[in-house]
Amino acid sequence: MDEIINAYDLKNPEVALPMSRAKFYEDQIAAYKSGVAPTAAVEIIDIFLFTGDKELFIQKRSFHKAHNPGLFDKAVGGHVRHGDTPDFSAMVETVQELQTPSIVLRNQTDFIKTLSLLKEYLDTVAVLMHVGTEIAPIQKIFSGESIPIANKIQLYFGIYNGRTRSADHEAKGVLHYTFDELQQEMEKFPAAFTDDIHFLFGKYKKEMIAFLESSEKILGV
Repeated sequence: MDEIINAYDLKNPEVALPMSRAKFYEDQIAAYKSGVAPTAAVEIIDIFLFTGDKELFIQKRSFHKAHNPGLFDKAVGGHVRHGDTPDFSAMVETVQELQTPSIVLRNQTDFIKTLSLLKEYLDTVAVLMHVGTEIAPIQKIFSGESIPIANKIQLYFGIYNGRTRSADHEAKGVLHYTFDELQQEMEKFPAAFTDDIHFLFGKYKKEMIAFLESSEKILGV
């Protein structure tokens, strides 16, 4: 059964509209092929998940994915279903993609307090913080063709020290990268990574470093 997701008319990007996921992409691909710029955005969860040792989880996307098959991507991502909040969707996605439960906080103060409370349990639960929201055109690969899709991005950073298990058809596997390793790989093999991770890593790298530094003070690593 096709999902009903949150879509946003770019002329009124604050009002969520229920739309078939398949219909959204069909319309936006058709608009692109007709020479028209994106007319609507889809609401997306993007989660950058780190270990307590400051390594970043990177997912290799399944070859069964409708877009960006086989590319390396951030740890967790997915659509916001209509009627769900972004925070609930973030928790759903960590379970579906990594089989990992998570807790989501809306501000840094609550995140730090929760991380301090749960620092001995990070091998069983991920602690996430909502970082921000923005609309941006992101290139997606559909059947070998790169097509711009407007995303309303709900961005999260998180800490998790436990094992991950990729769900069937969701990911081929999960790797750990340091910042330097990831940057070197992305520069050497740019086409192996999604445009999502190029855009978000490039724009939010300073925020990620600040996030890790504040977390380090709590975890004592």
